[in-house]
Amino acid sequence: MRVLVVHPYIKIFGGGERVCLQMIKALIEEGNSVSLVCEPVECSALESFLGEKIKDLRCIGMRMMPPHGFKPRIGVFSVYQIMLRNMLWSQWVKGKVENVDIELLTQDVMFSCGIGKKRIAYVHFPANLVHFEKTGPKSGLFWKIYYVLVEAYWKSKIDRVDLFICNSEYTKNAIRERWGKEAIVVHPPVSVDRFEPAPVKENFVVTIGRFVPEKNYETIVEVARLLPHVKFVIVGRKEDAAYYEKIERSKPANLKLLSDLPENEMISQLARAKVYLHAMVGEHFGISIVEAMAAGCIPVIHDSGGAKEATKDSGYVYNTVDECVEAVSQALSSDLDPKTFVDRAQVFNTERFEEQIIEKITLTSMKGAHASQ
Repeated sequence: MRVLVVHPYIKIFGGGERVCLQMIKALIEEGNSVSLVCEPVECSALESFLGEKIKDLRCIGMRMMPPHGFKPRIGVFSVYQIMLRNMLWSQWVKGKVENVDIELLTQDVMFSCGIGKKRIAYVHFPANLVHFEKTGPKSGLFWKIYYVLVEAYWKSKIDRVDLFICNSEYTKNAIRERWGKEAIVVHPPVSVDRFEPAPVKENFVVTIGRFVPEKNYETIVEVARLLPHVKFVIVGRKEDAAYYEKIERSKPANLKLLSDLPENEMISQLARAKVYLHAMVGEHFGISIVEAMAAGCIPVIHDSGGAKEATKDSGYVYNTVDECVEAVSQALSSDLDPKTFVDRAQVFNTERFEEQIIEKITLTSMKGAHASQ
């Protein structure tokens, strides 16, 4: 098969980028011809993940794309200017890529180029139409009229996707509710073999994740303040400097922030910590939760979103700060075997992901009708 993978913003290697590259790796290993449309990126960054398979990947960089770097000039019509940029971007890609069998969208359905005979979208969460619900059609006649063309354009992109794959049952339900589409679940790949518990676990709590508001680190600040004799550590990339500074200013002495650590040091923190605390509300899945379990940490997660699909019946859940304090205390004093969590993490290994993804893509390429119906 000839496959075009569309993932424009790939410079920051987060969970979405790992999913994208794992798909590319699996497709190349199966003998497919793969092209990647993305912003300019150092080949060494891709090579560190793909290894020698990088030579079989055609990268189509967006440096020379006319609308790249386009910024809306008139604020009130910015959404229409973004739509125009998207349309120009799609036309630019069509001029660079011959027809392919599969167009694989791994970042955002809105970046569909309309090139492939079939289109498959891996959806991390259907968030791109949320503002319609808040400031659009429900807020008055003006906004209903204002958003008519944009909503029609975005929905036309969604309607042209043949198969939606998503990261959790939670996301699957959101796709059904927001887009009126059905999806199949293929949980994200986790390189669980990179992690293992230290011979002796230390009695402290660790959290892994970017420093951005949606991670809800304010809860960890509060929990740490209520458990002054417990050591807490947050390890993450300083993506939002203002938010990092906010947490730094408000944290108690027993909470340590470690930003932009090398990967081996992050892995060491997970290996040594006894408890992993995840504070995000409505987590779509939670790759870091699985990584923590692979390192033998006891997970403590918010009772929402797709995180419970990662932990299943293991670990602890909470809703309020007081419940979180109690859950962390119980986890720290428990004698649970780290192997319990290591075994659970193995369910999400990369081999399982690759097998399922290749199966879904191959079946879709062979179907004449929309696979999502």
